[in-house]
Amino acid sequence: MDMMRTKLLLMALAVCAYSYAQERPRVGEQSSGMTHVIEPAILEVRYDSWQAEYDDSYILRIGKTANQFFSYYRYRDDSLMYTSEATMQIAIQEFIDSSGKNVPRAKKLKTSTIGNEWLYQDLATSKLALYSFYASAYNTYEEVIPKQEWAINMDSVMTILGMECHKATTKFRGRVWEVWFTEEIPISLGPWKLGGLPGLILKATADNNFIKLTAISVKSDGINPITFYNWGDEKFYQMTREKFLRYKNRPRTIPYTEKVVQAKPYIELE
Repeated sequence: MDMMRTKLLLMALAVCAYSYAQERPRVGEQSSGMTHVIEPAILEVRYDSWQAEYDDSYILRIGKTANQFFSYYRYRDDSLMYTSEATMQIAIQEFIDSSGKNVPRAKKLKTSTIGNEWLYQDLATSKLALYSFYASAYNTYEEVIPKQEWAINMDSVMTILGMECHKATTKFRGRVWEVWFTEEIPISLGPWKLGGLPGLILKATADNNFIKLTAISVKSDGINPITFYNWGDEKFYQMTREKFLRYKNRPRTIPYTEKVVQAKPYIELE
């Protein structure tokens, strides 16, 4: 990132109440490379998310041997920041306009508990990699693709996007999830890390509305390939999932003040 971009980005971050000064974890540094295509996508699902304070929207791209899940708005902001000086100005102005206590919810900054995370699944190795930008640090960890033990209720029926869905529930990493899946798309995937059902998950709710994710579109034509996004060629710091959770849950100090802010509840509790 050149000096001009650095200065403008710092100006934008200075007006955000959620930007905290934090030293990076002292772990091995690794570079994950620039943005590059992994493989063609065969299906793309768009989910809108809801939390008590924020809204967001997510994309699940599905390929033959890889999948990815990420925030559409984070993707858009990052791409604007690195495309040109003009698009960077657009991103900064949108950021400023969406920040502040008196901004209507519809115009608020789009984010969620996982808004700054990028998930990639490699089916050939059964590994999931998470890349995160949080509290001024770039972190990553890898784990075996997690599995949930589901209780399926085929008698419960809901229609989503014109498709018949059935209910399933599970407890996963400290939260109770209720999801609705459709056998009309026999793909055992869903939003975030959820999957393992006999059909695509189109709606998921954690802990009575801690977060809700609902599919708003499913398409197979005109979709972008599964892509590793890293426009700024940032360096990510490798850690374990357990260390990442401790890092996410520790208090933050607001820059140039002595005010300490507690971490917001995260999607994983254990």
